Amino acid sequence: MQEKRLIYFQEHDSNRSEDDLFVDLTVHDVSASLLKEFTERIIKPYYPGGVSDAIKDLIRKAIDEQEAASR
Repeated sequence: MQEKRLIYFQEHDSNRSEDDLFVDLTVHDVSASLLKEFTERIIKPYYPGGVSDAIKDLIRKAIDEQEAASR
């Protein structure tokens, strides 16, 4: 049976705009081997802050690439 989750928005102190909300993200159905490889090849060498920093950066890069492609 699939687990249903509600999106949880969390206010966070930062220098970002007052309209910026932060969410806790859960990722399902990722194999252990894929996660291990991602950790070894991407997170450890490039993101000492951990998986959250890596995911945030990859999301930003995807958005930037999409904006550049639509120009």
